[in-house]
Amino acid sequence: MARILLAVLLLASGMAQSHDQSDVITMYNGDKITGEIRGLDYGALRVKTPYANEFSLEWWQIASIESKYNFEIQTDEGERLYGNVSSSDTSGQLIFTSIEASAVIDLLKITELRPIEDTLADAFTYTLGASLNLEPQLATAQLKATVALATERTKNTGKLTLQESTTRLEKEGGKGYRRSDNPSRMMALDFEHQRWTNRRQFYRTFTGRFDYNESLNNYGRISVGTGLGKYFIDNAGLRFNASLGLQAIGEKNRYTEAVDIPPDSTNIDNRCFYNPTTEIIYEPNYELALEPENLPDKDELAQILDQLEIRECVSRYASSTSLETFASSEFVVYNLTEKDFDVRINTNLYPSITESGRFRADIGAEIAWEMVNDLFLTVSTTTQYDSGKPDDEVTRNEKLDYNIVMGVSWRP
Repeated sequence: MARILLAVLLLASGMAQSHDQSDVITMYNGDKITGEIRGLDYGALRVKTPYANEFSLEWWQIASIESKYNFEIQTDEGERLYGNVSSSDTSGQLIFTSIEASAVIDLLKITELRPIEDTLADAFTYTLGASLNLEPQLATAQLKATVALATERTKNTGKLTLQESTTRLEKEGGKGYRRSDNPSRMMALDFEHQRWTNRRQFYRTFTGRFDYNESLNNYGRISVGTGLGKYFIDNAGLRFNASLGLQAIGEKNRYTEAVDIPPDSTNIDNRCFYNPTTEIIYEPNYELALEPENLPDKDELAQILDQLEIRECVSRYASSTSLETFASSEFVVYNLTEKDFDVRINTNLYPSITESGRFRADIGAEIAWEMVNDLFLTVSTTTQYDSGKPDDEVTRNEKLDYNIVMGVSWRP
């Protein structure tokens, strides 16, 4: 009952007045900054003042905070508190007051802080990034965008990734490189909704994803899932959370079918060789993965060539649905110095339930270094794996796709 009354009082205070720029932040060097506290995350306190746009202060440099407004606080023990904050007689601490209790909290034990009176627009944070590849044999361009929305009981994150990769081919005579005519494209749109439970550090997660990756023979996959997660570590400078759940997927895969050449066909670009004995299709870009010692001799090669027929290759698409589990984790290390240096590792594992033997994985890592305010230099790598569908003769091929890119990201 007390929590319901507290929520009503906080809502009423937020409706009655907007958050003006009267918060006072005192630094250890004695400087006092008066403005509006916009939020704390990953060791940076965002502040807006009358004389400057929003900027960040390093959390470890702050001695005290004074405000007449209500805040949501999360501690390194996973406790979530709602109430007022004020300065303490001891530097590095604040006094938290609610209708239920009053306590003194060390600033460095606070991992998140959000004004409850924020408007919906103020609750949004976002990042934008662009990267180019670091691999000599590939030309890769990548764009990323992330949007996050935090409310009193939820955390919502949306991510968009666009990528195009083209193989570099050596020019005749060895004079430089040229791009191939068949680029590979990848797209991923992710959404996750986390809702806090009544148990400390536990949350329910609801996920949705659309992804497309030609290198993995994925021509459109939609997945929707739900599960339970926990923040195992959430300290100043270190965060680790993981979740388990179930998800349903619907996907479309491409395969090639060799058909008889129509009598009136004049297009020779889609011609291929077909072996009716082995049912193997040799497309123009087919790569024969054989070691030199396993190559057939002259007579065997002549026999194989005699069996080949010229056909017309037609692309077909097969749609399917399945159910799989997911195990996801995020590990973040960030420092509390003047220039941020962050390391982030995301792991997603998808063992299939309905397709025996199928396993997918998506692993990503990123290192970000703040060059100037809000502008980061990034180096990231992504690896995606799909064992294929063992029981499907058409789309069972094992696939692996990876990239290493360097770029910049803007995190206002």
